[in-house]
Amino acid sequence: MKQHFFLPLLTYPDMTSEFIIANAVALAHHMQATLTVCAVEITIPDVSNALSSLIIDAAKMARDAEALSRKRASMLIQKARDQAKAASVDLRVREIKTGEPFVAETLAEASRAYDLVLLESAGISRPIVEAVLFASGRPLVLYPAAPFSGRMDHVAIAWDGSRAAARAAHDASPFLERASKIWLLSVTDEKPFGHETGDHLVENLLKSGVTAETARAHAGSTPIGETLQAKAFELRADLLVMGGFGHSRLREFVLGGATEAVLANITLPVLLSH
Repeated sequence: MKQHFFLPLLTYPDMTSEFIIANAVALAHHMQATLTVCAVEITIPDVSNALSSLIIDAAKMARDAEALSRKRASMLIQKARDQAKAASVDLRVREIKTGEPFVAETLAEASRAYDLVLLESAGISRPIVEAVLFASGRPLVLYPAAPFSGRMDHVAIAWDGSRAAARAAHDASPFLERASKIWLLSVTDEKPFGHETGDHLVENLLKSGVTAETARAHAGSTPIGETLQAKAFELRADLLVMGGFGHSRLREFVLGGATEAVLANITLPVLLSH
């Protein structure tokens, strides 16, 4: 079945970089998926009063911000159209208008209609990344702010035997089916777990006709997320797959260590699933 990817484009206060558009188009081309780009236009209510108008024209500032958001949305959409056309990618366009405080919640809801969400790791998008990861029910691929080819031939799966890891491996199935090499990557000194389930997973992948093997990494004092990314880079993986772990409504304050490290400092495309 054809995959449907979702790319939110932010317009205010900061604008989505052009890297993510190129990365999304390249990935959609590689996966032969449709790509829906969604420009988020910001609406700002007029909260001015007689006193504030004497000091600052709040209404004009709101109009200017909305106009800037619309201008950026139009520019980003056009770039997506041009690049998708050049790559022969089936592109669809959506527009969402919402107040700035509700962007993360709105995009998490919108993401539920698609198979995969594509986001870029940047300071302004962190709340959106968390909202999509924990509230959309969909996996996401998080990119650094850098260009990447769309091919995902080599895939590393972060494996600790947990439910979250198993869920992430399942959600990565479209990538695993196309991969020429898969590693089941475990950090040996993070926490004790049996390797038997992982061995059976590798066995099943091999029976499916995919080249797969286990790989081990030692973290020591290095954060788990950094260790996983460093080992994946060493293995020349194009994609790191891992379960996103957080604690329900406390996710803003308490994230799993590996998830936190990846969100804070990402070095290669990472598929996160919760």
